[in-house]
Amino acid sequence: MGSRSQPPSPPLAEKVKHEMELFGDVRVDNYYWLRDDSRKNPKVISYLQQENAYTEAMMSGTKKFEDEIYAEIRGRIKEDDISAPLRKGPYYYYSRTLEGKEYVQYCRRPIPNRDAPSSVHDTMPTGPDAPPEHVILDENVKAQEHGFYRIGAFKVSPNHKMVAYAEDTKGDEIYTVYVIDAETQAPIGKPLVGVTSNLQWAGNDALVYITMDEILRPDKAWLHKLGADQSNDSCLYHEKDDMFSLGLEASESEKFLFIASESKITRFVFYLEVSKLEEGLKVLTPRIIGIDTSVSHRGNHFFIQRRSD
Repeated sequence: MGSRSQPPSPPLAEKVKHEMELFGDVRVDNYYWLRDDSRKNPKVISYLQQENAYTEAMMSGTKKFEDEIYAEIRGRIKEDDISAPLRKGPYYYYSRTLEGKEYVQYCRRPIPNRDAPSSVHDTMPTGPDAPPEHVILDENVKAQEHGFYRIGAFKVSPNHKMVAYAEDTKGDEIYTVYVIDAETQAPIGKPLVGVTSNLQWAGNDALVYITMDEILRPDKAWLHKLGADQSNDSCLYHEKDDMFSLGLEASESEKFLFIASESKITRFVFYLEVSKLEEGLKVLTPRIIGIDTSVSHRGNHFFIQRRSD
């Protein structure tokens, strides 16, 4: 009778003493060396490869079962599908998934009768007689050049001529923003690097975006004029209190952008009027600890939702 082979022993991470002091308290993290924001440290990569090899060895007996479960899950997914089309301006916008493909296509199709008022009963025409579909961007093509690929934002300009999209090719959620011609995919200006995926158009000639500090807290909002160098972008707001993080959203009317700063129990909001960018941010709701506000805009009014104790 042959002896059963011994299971492999798990890799042991080296202990390297690392002291961190905060509020007069010192704590030791022996595994701090495993943090590698560059994703290039050969020692860290080697250790992760050992962990993965150990996992594969320990799970080798269930590989066939895993493949069966995966195939069953895939079999229940409608792979060739589109999202609910969104009518915006002269187009329907939607994303498409293709059978056997991992990523989506961002598409649009002209509205046949664009003068008809929008309705909840709108249905995007399809078939041979429908206006032709245009694929603005195909993630499947983009992803071929990278081991990891994610588009975190896909924003069409108000005049529908351009698209700004935020791309992450490392998995660290630090994005690069590209602006392209919606019809030809030709690049417009230089990309914005080291930013979050929180991005909005401010009219057709400018973008507002958010960057993070060294602990990856969204802390600065910037205004970027198309064609300008990123080093010349103006900082609209810097949230220096590390209990707060910044968020960005556009009003449905597209007349305003809202920049919010929030902590666990507090949220306050600035607004930027798109037609008067030179006036900068204005306070819409003040910073009051314990008061959480959300805002929207319609007609001639801001609407403010307020939550407190």
